[in-house]
Amino acid sequence: TSTASASQSGRLDDSRYTPYGNSSRSSNSHQPAPPIRPNSRYDGLEDDELNWRLDSYASLSDYTIVVNRARPGPHAPDFDTSDISSIEFIGANSSSGGGVMPKSDVYYVHKAMIAVGSRRSELLGRRIREAENTSRGGVPDGHSSEVNVHETVMLESAADAMGIVLDFCYYPDRALDINVENAVALVYLGQRYKIRALLEQAETFVMENLESATAMHFLLDSYLYKLNDVCARAIDVTAANLAETVNFVPIYRLPPELFRRIILSKELKCDSELLSLIVFSYCGEHHAEDIEVEYFRELTKPRIMSDIDPKVALMMLKFYVDLILDDDENCEIMEVLRGDSLMNRCVKVVSKKWEGEVCEPLIIDAEWDDPTSPASRRRSLPQHAEPTALHRSLPPTLQNYILEKCILEAKHDIDAEKSIVKNYEGKKKSEIESNAKNFGQVVKQLQGELEKSKRAQGRDSQNYLSQIQQLQQTAAELQARLDEKEKSVEEYKQELKQFRRVPGIHNFGEVAKDSGGANIIDKTKCTFSANPDHQTNHRRGNQRPTEMPSKGTELDNLGKENGYLYDDGKGGMLPVFYYQKRGSF
Repeated sequence: TSTASASQSGRLDDSRYTPYGNSSRSSNSHQPAPPIRPNSRYDGLEDDELNWRLDSYASLSDYTIVVNRARPGPHAPDFDTSDISSIEFIGANSSSGGGVMPKSDVYYVHKAMIAVGSRRSELLGRRIREAENTSRGGVPDGHSSEVNVHETVMLESAADAMGIVLDFCYYPDRALDINVENAVALVYLGQRYKIRALLEQAETFVMENLESATAMHFLLDSYLYKLNDVCARAIDVTAANLAETVNFVPIYRLPPELFRRIILSKELKCDSELLSLIVFSYCGEHHAEDIEVEYFRELTKPRIMSDIDPKVALMMLKFYVDLILDDDENCEIMEVLRGDSLMNRCVKVVSKKWEGEVCEPLIIDAEWDDPTSPASRRRSLPQHAEPTALHRSLPPTLQNYILEKCILEAKHDIDAEKSIVKNYEGKKKSEIESNAKNFGQVVKQLQGELEKSKRAQGRDSQNYLSQIQQLQQTAAELQARLDEKEKSVEEYKQELKQFRRVPGIHNFGEVAKDSGGANIIDKTKCTFSANPDHQTNHRRGNQRPTEMPSKGTELDNLGKENGYLYDDGKGGMLPVFYYQKRGSF
């Protein structure tokens, strides 16, 4: 939006686009017409649409809205009061040197745009019509300054969003310029000025975007503008996501009433011990001056906070006691705390953690306070006023009560430790006896298995020995049979040697020369022959064949074969053998 401090000089800015002027100046004041520049329009204006950002002269504005900015206070957000002095305005330096003046934003608008149409302001429309009806009796033209000026006071964020509201009224076709930062302010302005379309869109945006990341922003703004529905919804969302919150600084900055509503919300989801840390940090560390005892009791009820974190139990009890004593410093604290749920829960936690919460701090205090101790000699600061053992800052009767509970709890812990040790020793003894018994049984079982194994091994040895003997006997029998077979084979070999092949002609006789020199063949010296060319059973020659005949290569000429062949009639040629009895040659 275009905003600026209102000028206190009584003179409007010369610029056509000056959006603000003197809020006290009447809107019907006259200004000289601007000179016509070359190549400009006849009327000197360059705008093609009605625009509230123009100055009153250029836009022919017939209505002025003056917004004075103020800080939050008892009359916020509407500042509907006649006591102006009770409003803390946001100042702006005066141009006339008159000091700091209230910062005002002036808008030159048009009644037809803001009071007529689907996006009109019903509040301003009604005021304009009522004012004009009232003024017509005294002022015939009905254009007095009272009729044409609306002056109001707003918080900063609402004043910043006023330009967006005017854009919404002027331009029905444009989308609303809304975001998380200005959404709640727009809801407020929609309600305040009765702009239904604006209110509907702004509320829808808030509800659709109200989640854990934006809840705190919406919560603070809605609380500031007293928008109860948005505030209640933001409180529930914040409570539902309290356990997942990482940054608690915004929560610790909340006013006590808002913090109370978050803790008491039905949507609260938070571990009890974590809640105790949050509540104590808020009440005891950030808002200790604003917290009353009943407020603290309400936030620490058992229904809300059943368990207290040990780290803050003693501090929470001390803070609670201080609140009680602030109300009545002369009261008997143990009488007031008799049966008190918060005290009992805190003392129960402290006594449970007696060693870390009471015993160790007491030892530190004792060493610190003892001038002969090493810790005391090393310290460079003066002796501390506040004891490390926080319970020592409580009233004596409450200290005694806490120490009694701690002693009883310590005895209970020691008895429990003794019982544990005793049970452990008994258990170990039983385990040893049981193990010894089991060991004896195992040894006995192993001995039995060993004897059984030995017996089985003896039986196996006898069986193996018997099998070896059988195998040896079988081997001897087989060797004898083998010897017989070898003897038989040798006999077969000798017998086979008696077979001879029927030879062909090896020697046809000796060749000699006769007296005339002619060759003469001595047929009597031929090798034994049974040539088929000779006569049947004919035999000649008296020399035995000196070697076995070999088969010739001319298979087609049987007469040339070196040994006879037998034609089996099937194409096979078989050598012919004869058996020769031993000793026959």
